Amino acid sequence: MTKTIIVSVMLTAALVGGAFAVQRGGKTNSIPSRVATVHKTPTCGCCTNYITYLKRQGFDVQVENHDNLSDIKDQYHVPNRMESCHTTVVDGYVSEGHIPAESILKMIEEKPLIAGIALPGMPAGSPGMGGVQFGSFSIFGFTEDGQTEMYDAQ
Repeated sequence: MTKTIIVSVMLTAALVGGAFAVQRGGKTNSIPSRVATVHKTPTCGCCTNYITYLKRQGFDVQVENHDNLSDIKDQYHVPNRMESCHTTVVDGYVSEGHIPAESILKMIEEKPLIAGIALPGMPAGSPGMGGVQFGSFSIFGFTEDGQTEMYDAQ
């Protein structure tokens, strides 16, 4: 009987604790999710490579194919100058393009007051892309109203 009471109290405490997650910038201060939804076109090879990369980094990847990504990019407030070939959503944040996993994890752990991060274009040597990386990647943070600034991804 005592075990039943203890288990019931612990379960109730866990449920109540989850209900009182603190809000910051529209995001909850709960444990970051490792579920990534990748929005891409059906025939994009580098997007498929990026999905494989995310899975190897421990993400549970869900794929949504679209014939046209314009509506997706508009829905998630990706500025035109920040666009790449796919849009990924993790824990309520947007990751546009071939963003390294470390940068995504930093963002979802720190919960900055931005809509997401972007690595514009398709730079050589980035995750999912072939070629050799020259220098560091220029990753930008962006807000829902289109403001951008360099994002400290390290």
